[in-house]
Amino acid sequence: MTRPWSPEDRPGDQGRWEELSRRTVYSAFGRSVVEVRYRLPSGEESTFSLRDDRPNVAVLAVTTAGELLVTRQFRPGPGRFVFELPGGYVDVGETPLIAAERELLEETGYSGDLEVVGHCFADSYSSSVKFCAVARDCTPVRPPNPESTEFIEVLNVSPQQLRLLLRAGDVTDVDLAYMGLDALGLL
Repeated sequence: MTRPWSPEDRPGDQGRWEELSRRTVYSAFGRSVVEVRYRLPSGEESTFSLRDDRPNVAVLAVTTAGELLVTRQFRPGPGRFVFELPGGYVDVGETPLIAAERELLEETGYSGDLEVVGHCFADSYSSSVKFCAVARDCTPVRPPNPESTEFIEVLNVSPQQLRLLLRAGDVTDVDLAYMGLDALGLL
C-alpha cells in the first residue's frame, strides 16, 4: 500500500533502526569499507557493508561562450575512458566551494564564478557525500596542472551534447551533472 508524500516525510530520522556495532574492514587512499550491525524495526539484527569515502565535489563549468567543460580520462573502475565533470576530493580543512575552485583550476586551467548548488549521497550503501558546484563565466587563466596520476583531456561541449553523453552512460557522476544542469536552467 502506498500513500502520498508529505512535507513531514523528511530524511534523517533513524526511526527504529538501532546501530549496534561498527568496524572498519578496509581503509586506504581516503576510502574505507565499514561493517555496521543494526537492530531492525522487526527486532532482527543484520550487518551491512558500507563504503565510507571522503566527501567529493564536481563542477559544471560554463565558459563565457556558453560551452560546458568536461574532462576525458581513463578510470580504473570502469576500465575505460569516460567523461567527467572536473572535480575530486574535498581535502581536510577545505569547504566544498574551495575544493571546487581548486579542482576546476587544477584539471582545466579555468576559473570562474563558483557556487555550490547541492549535494547527495553517493548511494544508499555509502556515507560519502557528493557536492555539485556550478561555475559561470569561466575563462582559461593558466595551463591545467593535474595530479601525477591524472592524464586529462579537457573538452568543450554544448548542453545538448552533455545530455547525449549522459544518456549514453559515458559520464560519471550523472546525478551531479543533472543537478548542475538544473541549477543553470539548462535541462
